[in-house]
Amino acid sequence: MADSWRYNSRVNGPQATIEEIVRDFKERQGEEAFRLLYERYYRQIYFFFRRKDISQEDSRDLTQETFFSVYKGLSGLSQENRFEPWLYSIALNVYRDEMDRRQAKKRAATEVPLEEEAGHSPTLQQAGSWVVAGRTDPVEAVLEKEKKEKLREALQELPEQMRRCAYLRVVRDLSHQEIADALGISTGTVKAHLHQARKTLGEKLRHLFGELEI
Repeated sequence: MADSWRYNSRVNGPQATIEEIVRDFKERQGEEAFRLLYERYYRQIYFFFRRKDISQEDSRDLTQETFFSVYKGLSGLSQENRFEPWLYSIALNVYRDEMDRRQAKKRAATEVPLEEEAGHSPTLQQAGSWVVAGRTDPVEAVLEKEKKEKLREALQELPEQMRRCAYLRVVRDLSHQEIADALGISTGTVKAHLHQARKTLGEKLRHLFGELEI
């Protein structure tokens, strides 16, 4: 017990090695371990983008995107001592993707009439990223984005009508009657779908959201 306490104390402290922090994250999916990685490497990744003539605001967004990918993939990293090269490979891929998006945007700007561009509505994914980007704690923003991604994936695995009911309830916050009216089904069917969705989603997402209220 004493050895375990000293290990955890070291992992959660500034003297912990990167290998220890990564190992702790992989063993416990610890948010504190991820926070330590974020704090240690944030400036390095931020200035990686700044040196490539990316604006301050965009560099912050790309740094957050990089760490979101780190959070998703860290459990699969086979060698803890390869964390830093792996981290920079992710940052490089994020940079390349950003350059591709910018090139695509330039091409689209020459093809889309101005009136269409002015009326363009953001996708759900874009809107979600803006909401996340506006949070005050960047680490919490990464974790929140991961939770939303897991929720989206879990919803997609539900049967079609159940998925629609759960989406309208969880995302749109509609009442049972409003869902029934929107889908042309009875409120009893809506309640049955939501009951089963609560059980299914709860099994997959309880570790992230606690008890789901649907």
